[in-house]
Amino acid sequence: MKVTRTQIVDRAYDLLRDHGLSSLSMRRVALDLGVQPGALYYHVANKQELLAVVATRVLEDFPASATDPRGAAEDFRTALLRVRDGAEVVSFVQAYRPEIVTPTRTLHRLFSTRLGPRHADWAARTVVHYVLGFVAEEQNRAELVHAGVVEEAPSDAGKPDEAFLFGVDAILNGLSSTRT
Repeated sequence: MKVTRTQIVDRAYDLLRDHGLSSLSMRRVALDLGVQPGALYYHVANKQELLAVVATRVLEDFPASATDPRGAAEDFRTALLRVRDGAEVVSFVQAYRPEIVTPTRTLHRLFSTRLGPRHADWAARTVVHYVLGFVAEEQNRAELVHAGVVEEAPSDAGKPDEAFLFGVDAILNGLSSTRT
């Protein structure tokens, strides 16, 4: 059987979405596609490159045309939450190939209208790191609850949307008082 890059990426994305990062390996993708692991390396150089392509898929619904940083942060969070371990994968790719992480480029563009290029870069990275950290904690907590390791937070204590926006607003308010 001949395998295509699209089939490889689709299967890797499905494994991530359905089973999490711990189940995503080149060997598992190959097994699921009915090919030898070596067949994958013609299309993707290594697992890191596969994760970069999968991260692009995780973020494909993120609107690069966002018009405000708060909305961009919300859209980024939404995209990450759609996929199990989405924050962990995108965080890795932020370190490995930061130029492909759309939210960073979008936020840089939005901040550059008021901040110089260097500060726009720092501001974008600050918001991206906050979103990645917040979502990673949400996703890790959900996994721990699912595994029965911890109990779900009481309903009055768990207001993740409000808590998330509080943090975004705190960052944005701080940035608005930043001198460049």
